[in-house]
Formats: sequence, C-alpha cells, structure tokens
Amino acid sequence: MDFDVVVVGSGVVGLFVTHELVRRGFSVAVVDRYLEPGWGVSKRHAGVIHVIQLPFSAYKSRLMRRGNKMYPAICKWLGVECREVPALLVVDKWWKIPLVFVACLYLRLNGVDCSVCLRCAEYRRDFNFATAVVVRGYKVVDSFGLIYRLYDVLRATGVHFYLGCEVRSFAEDGDGVVVETSCGALRGRYLVNAAGLYADELAKKAGIDVEIKPGKGVMAIFHGREIGAIIAPLTLQPHPRTKGGAVIPTIYGTVLFGPNLVDATSKGDFETDPENFNLLVEKFSRYVKDFDKLTPVKIFAGNRPLSPTGDVMIKTGRRSVHIIGTESPIFTGAPALAQDVVKILEEMGMEKREPTELPPPEPIKKCGRVVCPCRGVTECEIREAVRRGSRTLDGVMYRFGIGMGLCQGSRCLAEILKIISEELGVEPGKVTKFGGGSWLVLS
Repeated sequence: MDFDVVVVGSGVVGLFVTHELVRRGFSVAVVDRYLEPGWGVSKRHAGVIHVIQLPFSAYKSRLMRRGNKMYPAICKWLGVECREVPALLVVDKWWKIPLVFVACLYLRLNGVDCSVCLRCAEYRRDFNFATAVVVRGYKVVDSFGLIYRLYDVLRATGVHFYLGCEVRSFAEDGDGVVVETSCGALRGRYLVNAAGLYADELAKKAGIDVEIKPGKGVMAIFHGREIGAIIAPLTLQPHPRTKGGAVIPTIYGTVLFGPNLVDATSKGDFETDPENFNLLVEKFSRYVKDFDKLTPVKIFAGNRPLSPTGDVMIKTGRRSVHIIGTESPIFTGAPALAQDVVKILEEMGMEKREPTELPPPEPIKKCGRVVCPCRGVTECEIREAVRRGSRTLDGVMYRFGIGMGLCQGSRCLAEILKIISEELGVEPGKVTKFGGGSWLVLS
C-alpha cells in the first residue's frame, strides 16, 4: 500500500485526525478539493471555542466538552493565540431575572462553571443588559493560524497533501482502498472521510445512504473597539441547530455579530444581503454600548453541514470511516473526535500504537520591510508562506490574519500579490485570490 490511511478533507477535523495518526507513526495522504488547507467549512468560522452545546446528552456536546479542555495545550504547542473570555447569557428586562437563576442552576447540574451576575459592574463599560449568567471556559482563537500551523507540522513530518484534487470515486476491499482523484489514484489500507459538506457524497460511494443539508450562517464584523466578553441573549427555546449567535470579540481586535442560521440554496451558497446584515444589527446592537461608533467592515457567510439526526454521525464501511454532520461546535470538538476516529480504526484492524509528541511548527521569522502595518506582517513572512505551500492571495492573507482590520487589506494587497508572483516565478496576472477564475490582475 502507498499509505496507511487516506484522509479526505483538510479542514480542522481532517487535520486533527491526521495529527493523531502521524503521532502513532502511520503514513497519511490528505486529499482536498481546495487549494489550501481548511478552505471548506473551517474557513468561515467565528473563532470561538465553545462550552455549551445543547442537548448535553448529544455526542457533539460531549466532544465539545472534551475538546475545549484540550485547546490550551494545543494552542501553546502551535504558538497560536488563544484567549479565554467569559460568556454572558443576558436578559434585558428586570422581570426576566428569575430565568437567569434557573438557567445557571441547570448549567451547573450539567457540569458548566457559571454564576449569576446581577449588577455586573465590570461589564457595564462595554454592554447594555439587566443581568446575566456568566459562563467561564469560552475561548477565542486564531482559527486560521491554528489550521496553517497544524498543516506546517504535518507537512514537516512527511504527510503528503494533495490539495486542489477532487475525489471522483473510491473502492474498498479486504486489503485496502483505492481512491481515484482528479490528480491520480491513491492507495491506502484505510480511508477517513472528513469531507465536511461533501462527506455524504463520498459516503454514498461506500453504500451508506445519508444526506447532508447545508445551513448558512451569516456574520458581520465591526471595527472601532475591543470587548472583553462574549454576550448572547438568554432564551429557554434555542434553535435546535444553533445557539442563535452572539456578540463575539476576535483576536484581531474587532467585534463579530452572529452567526445566525438561514436556508442555503446549495452547498456553495455563501451569498449575503442587506437584510441579513440588518437582522444581525437589530438583534445584537442593543447590547453594545455606543454601537453607532463602530464601523462595519465585512459581512460574510459560512455553510455548516447539518446532520440528518441533529448530531455528529460516524458510519463505517469495510475499510472506511465516515464523519457525517459536523455542525458548528465541531471546531471545538475536533481534537476529541480525532481520538475517537483512531479508536474506530483500531477496532477495524489497524495496529494499536502509543502516540508520541510531535515537534512544534518551525516559526516564520519576521524580517525585511513591514508589508501589512495592521498586523505587522513582513516581507520575509509572506515569502516563507509561499514556500510552505500557499499559491493564492487568500492563502497568504488568512495565514497571518491580513485583511481582518479596518482597511481590509487595501493598503497591502497589491504588494503581497507582487511578492507572491516573484516567489512563484509567474506574472502577477497568474496569481488568483482563491483559485479558479478569481483573477485579480488582467494580463
């Protein structure tokens, strides 16, 4: 066999599964239709490590609670910013205060560290509300940095990445699997399907009849102040597919509203409109003091793979493991889910091995002139990003968080494009934003 395991999908789940396999000495190939790692569901993420996911009995909730505890060590190992922040579940009317005590009691009975904050003086500078349940353990993380640094670690350990390669079919027998891709055939002893929105299409090729529907979440970014907590309205009837969004601080010093949950016309539907933006503002602006002083800088949407059961599903074929319905909390639960996938592979016959620690990613040195003043990114860093595999403008910008501030990259985009073209040895007109027909310069 060419590889011990072929992993389909380079999002946060696929990368953590690969990490657990490499820690045990297995050879892995990662295949993804996108040109960069984490460009599927993981690309459009709020950057929150969650504490609460209802119902508490659900598998996704258990994964999330395990994964939350793992992230501080993971982020320290990768050198990724991860900041713990309280989450305030608020009511805006004094007559709703009894609801706060009931909610906190329920959360405590389910192991959540929380307390009731009546006057909440320490949060009055940023927020407007009557009272709140303060939930501890939430974190905001540099999700792009996490994905790219984990990718760097895996590349350095010898993982073969086949990015920009779409899986066309696969066949499994008693000895292994053969995966036909647009870049050629790959052979492995086992296959792990971590294809996110498209996991159902690959599962059907193994005879597993399942269908994933996309659920679109719209988010808006505002610039002008930093806040020290997540704030969300407390409700007794949360939507079964989402906690309803929140006001969220980001590690870039901006404020995020959302995500909500609206119907998606297809798995590739990332459209937004003024109505979505206005609904987010109407829902959340009331909680933010001096909201009129904030400047909206971006509205975007992500699609989450809604499970047909409302919970994460793991299905197995003869030589394959299929991860279905990784809804919004799975970024938090991904490290724990990866451990469970390895156990399933061991039950299928894969040799059981003890994990070892992998070396941290080689840091990218800052040197040369500063190209992105907002994020302090230097020319050397941009060139090294290309040498580590990035071939597109978005691939470089997401790695360093370029374009996340007020100017949205307008001051440095042209210079970054020029540096990428120099490193690739092509004309600027050959460099795209995210592949395909996303041309930036007409030759």
